[in-house]
Amino acid sequence: MAIAAMDSAMQRRVGRAGRALRTLRVQVSLALLVGAAACAWVASDSSGEELAGAYREASAEVLLAVGRGFEQELRRAPADADELEQMTEALDERQRGLARASVVGSRDGRLVRLASTDASLVDSDFRAARGTGLSEVAQGEVNDGDRHLLTLTMPVVGGPPGVRGLELAYDLSPHDAAVASRSRRFALILTGLLLAFTAFTALVLGRGIFRPLHRLRVVTQRIKDGELGARLDWTRGDELGLLARDFDAMAGELEEKHRRLESLALEDPLTGLANHRQFQQILAHEIELAQDSGTSVGLVVLDIDHFKRLNDARGHPFGDDVLRSVGARLSDAMRGIGYAARLGGDEFAVVLPNTDGQRALALCEAARAAIASLDLYGYELTCSAGIACYPSDARTGPALVQLADGSLYWSKTSGRGQARLYDPEHVLVVTEEQRAEFGSLLEAPNAITPVFQPIVDLRSGEVAGYEALARFAGRSERPPSWWFAQAHRFGLGARLEAAALRAALAAPDRPPGTYLSVNVSPSALLSPEVREVVSGDLTSCVIEITEHEQVADDAALQSALATARERGARVAVDDAGAGYAGLQQVMRMGAELIKLDRALIQGIHLDRAKLALVESFVSFASSTGAELCAEGIESLEELRTLADLGVGYGQGFGLARPGPPWPTIAAEAAATCRAAAGDRAGVISLAGRRSSAGLAGAR
Repeated sequence: MAIAAMDSAMQRRVGRAGRALRTLRVQVSLALLVGAAACAWVASDSSGEELAGAYREASAEVLLAVGRGFEQELRRAPADADELEQMTEALDERQRGLARASVVGSRDGRLVRLASTDASLVDSDFRAARGTGLSEVAQGEVNDGDRHLLTLTMPVVGGPPGVRGLELAYDLSPHDAAVASRSRRFALILTGLLLAFTAFTALVLGRGIFRPLHRLRVVTQRIKDGELGARLDWTRGDELGLLARDFDAMAGELEEKHRRLESLALEDPLTGLANHRQFQQILAHEIELAQDSGTSVGLVVLDIDHFKRLNDARGHPFGDDVLRSVGARLSDAMRGIGYAARLGGDEFAVVLPNTDGQRALALCEAARAAIASLDLYGYELTCSAGIACYPSDARTGPALVQLADGSLYWSKTSGRGQARLYDPEHVLVVTEEQRAEFGSLLEAPNAITPVFQPIVDLRSGEVAGYEALARFAGRSERPPSWWFAQAHRFGLGARLEAAALRAALAAPDRPPGTYLSVNVSPSALLSPEVREVVSGDLTSCVIEITEHEQVADDAALQSALATARERGARVAVDDAGAGYAGLQQVMRMGAELIKLDRALIQGIHLDRAKLALVESFVSFASSTGAELCAEGIESLEELRTLADLGVGYGQGFGLARPGPPWPTIAAEAAATCRAAAGDRAGVISLAGRRSSAGLAGAR
């Protein structure tokens, strides 16, 4: 791994080096450096050659002058060999640069050394002398690595007998060393000057060209990344300054065009409001802010009632004027409060930050009133609206729009000209968010927690039984009925009801003498999942069949109820008087317990119609042998009235709230039940005595 890391680091360094070499700054600097080095080398080499040549020419002239002078001395001197030796030695002492001096003569027809200052070199020099024949002045060089000599051979005319010529050698090694030292100094000085020139040129180019080019590239990249306001803002008057001004002008035109295009892309051209695209951006942004701050967001979706009829009657130009007017009123009404948008056609939306459902409803009504006040040449303009809120209804923008649209549809189908807050009982919209949430609910262990509400015998004030109700852990923002309704839409209703039944039946230690009432829909009761749960002993168990679902197969339902009764169960019809079946379904099921819907119970002590209807149910139950149970008892007045009417059982917050196993009833409610029972007994006793007295008088 260490080797791989080293290889990777090496590859990165090589890559960076390669990228650096491809930059114009480095390439120009390298070109300047190479050019300067080549010039320095050529200049140094040429000057060295010229200096060495000058040294050779000067040495040759010196040798020739020495040779001419020595020739004159030989002409005046005798031909004695010793004197020749002395003369050559004296010449060597006078001329310090002279490497050697030799006198050449002929003996027996061949050239021989007569005198020399360096005997070891005479033979080789004689070979050179013989090559010339000593007939003319000749110059040569000897450079064998150890020495560098400039040689000169010349004939001697008129000298002593036997003397034919002279051979002189001059040592060039000191001159070579001087030339080499001078060349090194020259190369160092020239190299320093050229490096300084290269650095100065690179600095000038960097400040004058490369740095502006880098700045241009940076600004170009910023514009490419969307920062269209980036500018060079150069004031220089050279060619780059002209280029910068042209560039800034082009960037300004690009920014202006982008602003116009963005305005067209995000603004509705007819009303000037945000269009659908900008609406989606605003909604997503506000939801994100609300998520961070723990606040809420309201969404209102409105459309104009019967707009198509108005558009067809007065024409599209008039319809456009109406849309513009509605957009202006909506914008004015929501200014400083929320963001208005036109979604398309005659549909508008308002995003309301930091707004819950009730405040959103109030603001929506204010906006609808502002739109209704428009003067449209006698036309009355109304709007329908749907409202959904984050996070109580949905947690994403698309889901919130779906629910608000569903609430708008509910508003239009229930009469138009009104606003509706999202209610899962009435808005049959299933979002992807809800699907995912529901799937996680079914997969989570112990997601369903049963609670129990006492069912009270109104004749004694004692608990007769408990109704099991499902609660969903961590999902209190939606009512349990929503979860069951959604489950049936997904085709998972039976599975969820079976899970709720299983949890309720598993609760231990139910008080002796009480029964357990469980809610089952007709379709779920016929399913294998629920049949498996209720396949055992059902003694002390009541199965409540809700009226809110149509019975598709009555024969199958009757068979399933018969099977449950065989296992000891009793049957109750839930929410009687509020669903589809009515008394006919109650009779068809042969219910032992009829549960009156809470809508019949609320305020019954103040409503003669409700009193009469409940009295009819009491009479019906008495005739069929069934018992009545009133749901939703909220107050002692309702409780006293129901007890006086002869309703046998009741439940509601006025008696006891649902809770963990096993809640008790309020003492005041129990006392009210017993007091009502005592009053009824007194009334019955008095009526019996009066009847007996009448019969006696008749006899």
